[in-house]
Amino acid sequence: MNIPSTLNVTIGLFFIYLLLSLFTSEIQEVLASSVFDWRAQNLYRSIETILGNSVTDLLYQHPLIKSWKDYKQRVNKSSVGPSYIPSSTFALALIGVILEQSGVQPKIDSLTIEDFIKAIDSESIQKIFDQDQIKLFKILAVKASNEAREPTDIEPLEREIKDWFEQSMNRASGVYKRQVKFITLVIGLIAAIGLNADTLNIANRLFQEPVLQENLSQTINIVLAQEPNSQLQNCLKPQPDSPESCQNLTDDFLYSYLFDFSSLPLGWGTSNVNRQFNLDHYLGKNLSSNLWILIQPSDLIKAIIGWGLTAIAISMGSSFWFDLLNKLINVRNTGAKS
Repeated sequence: MNIPSTLNVTIGLFFIYLLLSLFTSEIQEVLASSVFDWRAQNLYRSIETILGNSVTDLLYQHPLIKSWKDYKQRVNKSSVGPSYIPSSTFALALIGVILEQSGVQPKIDSLTIEDFIKAIDSESIQKIFDQDQIKLFKILAVKASNEAREPTDIEPLEREIKDWFEQSMNRASGVYKRQVKFITLVIGLIAAIGLNADTLNIANRLFQEPVLQENLSQTINIVLAQEPNSQLQNCLKPQPDSPESCQNLTDDFLYSYLFDFSSLPLGWGTSNVNRQFNLDHYLGKNLSSNLWILIQPSDLIKAIIGWGLTAIAISMGSSFWFDLLNKLINVRNTGAKS
């Protein structure tokens, strides 16, 4: 086995996985944010689980959160609210809701943790929270009170509610991540079939076509040698709200290498399909209308397996393939120097 050639094929395959993962992420982001609003719905359901329906509605009407909700609904009228709420904003909004609903409304500069405890004990709050929630908030308030430097120091209370919210969201995010993983797998399979990204065919063509292998290798070297490399790596990390610069960077990356690099062993072009389904011996014959009849069942099964492998690879995420690709490039370069 030619180890340098095998390494080059692996690097080329992983680079294609990176491109396809980015492409799938773009599709998923559009679906999650603009079409189905999955992230916002998951956040709303998660908060509803820890606070209850009525308190969640009140929280989403608080000015600190309502402005985000109104903005999101201007972009997507069917949205339930923001896709992400900072824990500090949640803490302040929840304290405000509890104080307003209880009728305890001290001046901002004189608000104390004792006021919060009085609000929790009020009859109005007893009606909208269950007893376990009330006990929880009392425990958080007492703990914060012990940490406070002076009566009007409510920062410890904010911090306790922030920590509780973050822990609750971490548990809820586990369920969401499993859902996203399944959705990514489905989108990845559709993308693999739509772009005819057959792992077995890609690997086979890279092994059998040194020119294709060399062209792809040179492209990868150019990509990873570029200055924005570290910036792209940061953009590939999961973030609640990616900055616009990241969106532009990943878009440019995709359009430069997935859609314009025509020598990739992808797509439903005649050349790629002929090699994928072993139809080279039919070249030059006018059989395009009966092409699918000529495909052998074994070749079709191989293609289905190849698409499935690509879908699984895509579900690993672009950050995974980017990191792995950099490590393999370092291994290859180290070997070349020695």
